[in-house]
Amino acid sequence: MDAVDVMMNPDEVEVTYEPILGAATFQVEGYMVHGQFRGDSLTSFFYDDDVPVEYQLDIAKRMERLAAESLRDAKQFVTFRCRAEWILEAGGEAFLAPLHELNFPLHRIYVTIQGTDLVDVSRLSRVVQYYRSYGVKIALDFAESTSIEDIMAIAPELLLVDLATMVEKKTLPVTYPHMLQTMEYIASKLGAPLLYKSIDHVGQLRYAWQHGGRFYMGGLLGQRATSPVLETKGMNVLAQEVPSFFLHDQERLQRLYELEFELHRQIQELAAGKWSRDKKDEWLLHLATKLEGKFVRYYLTDRTGFQTSANVYQADAEWRVDNTYRGYNWSFRPYFIQTMAAMRVRGRGYLSDDYRDFSSNEVTRTFSYPLPDGMFLFADLSEEYLYQNRLLD
Repeated sequence: MDAVDVMMNPDEVEVTYEPILGAATFQVEGYMVHGQFRGDSLTSFFYDDDVPVEYQLDIAKRMERLAAESLRDAKQFVTFRCRAEWILEAGGEAFLAPLHELNFPLHRIYVTIQGTDLVDVSRLSRVVQYYRSYGVKIALDFAESTSIEDIMAIAPELLLVDLATMVEKKTLPVTYPHMLQTMEYIASKLGAPLLYKSIDHVGQLRYAWQHGGRFYMGGLLGQRATSPVLETKGMNVLAQEVPSFFLHDQERLQRLYELEFELHRQIQELAAGKWSRDKKDEWLLHLATKLEGKFVRYYLTDRTGFQTSANVYQADAEWRVDNTYRGYNWSFRPYFIQTMAAMRVRGRGYLSDDYRDFSSNEVTRTFSYPLPDGMFLFADLSEEYLYQNRLLD
């Protein structure tokens, strides 16, 4: 795109509206405003460092005016993409002024900042507070390189997560799930809903639904249009797919609860016959042979987290004993206290959420069981067993 051509012909700039669907209503609850020039996206123009900020702002203001005229009487919220540099111009007034002039209801606006575009965050956060005084909300389009400190400083009311990286139903780069988990955690701390974008297939939609998405957008749900639409194919997609997501996950959870009860029953029987406080390692080896095919590692701790046994683990189809960790304290581990409390209150075994083991890098779930004499069993299920029994996503 020729930037000069855009600057010389601003009247040829148009806007399109990408519908944003709500996870609760299955309705169009908002729009993201995009700019185009002679049919081409204006993204490259807005991020061209050779184009002066004032010219970029002129085009952005035209987009605001066009969108405001179309959406003034609508009920949906509106997201405008905005470079951090634009917000800093004239104390924030440069970007906000057109909306003031058009008497657009500012409480319906989310100003969306790109996570990779954060500059002068201390000053930016002050201008953001000024925007909030008028009811304008801030959205942040998260990127893996975005500093958590910067996110907390801006404290956005909406967080956008791009699922474009999921090129196939369940194909993700190694670091991507960790980034999304970080995003979910930040969103929960801020009380900010998540908007998952670039949803182009059902696998992405399911991922967004499973991971706390409050809003969805993307080609699967509705295309950009030159005028705001109230009905999209995505409404039917959600109505059809979400119940199947729910039933699938409900069945998986039922299998997990059934497994938890069955493991409790089996270990209770084995503990009744062979348990000996003085022969912990021997009992673990006995347990391992009786539960062959389920677990890959066993160990015992006391009620405060000190390991009182060796690790009994499987390697090359054999059960081995490793004394390295005897005496270690594991109370620092996430959810250890929660697990211990759950066992004490319920008086029965407890199956953890799935997680990736730091030593083997395999996905596992730990089954914990309260033994006599203040001892507690921890047993890690094998990844193969979990997959074979459809106990993972």
